[in-house]
Parts: sequence; structure tokens; C-alpha cells
Amino acid sequence: MKMKVQAQHLQPGDIVGSGEEVAELTIASIHWPSNKVCVALIKPNLMDAEQVILRRLLWGKYTEINVERSNAE
Repeated sequence: MKMKVQAQHLQPGDIVGSGEEVAELTIASIHWPSNKVCVALIKPNLMDAEQVILRRLLWGKYTEINVERSNAE
């Protein structure tokens, strides 16, 4: 099911609009401001099925993100 959620409410396994999957979400840390969340995204490499591309980025807590979430909740 596709929906919009705030970045602070992302869950591992959510697929964002770019086709990447949320691997990890860190809400609070001393390394970035309190209004940011650190999101780790993985994307399978199309050339090698075993290799994935991982990137970490900071999003604002209240940023609306389009995600596709399974109905298993």
C-alpha cells in the first residue's frame, strides 16, 4: 500500500519513491541536530545480485516521504 509518512515514522522494509529500501532508522544522536533523522537506504545492484548499494542520509523529522509498505501490519 502506498502512503505518505513523516521521516521519523519510517520502518525498516519500507520502500521509498526511488526504489530503495529502508534498512535502518536512527532518530536521536549527538552527531546531528535534534530535528533530523538518519536513514540508511539499500538498493540492489542490478549487475550483481549479491551486492547492494548502501547510503546514509539525513532527513528532517517532519519531511513527508512517499513509501510503499506491505499490508502485514
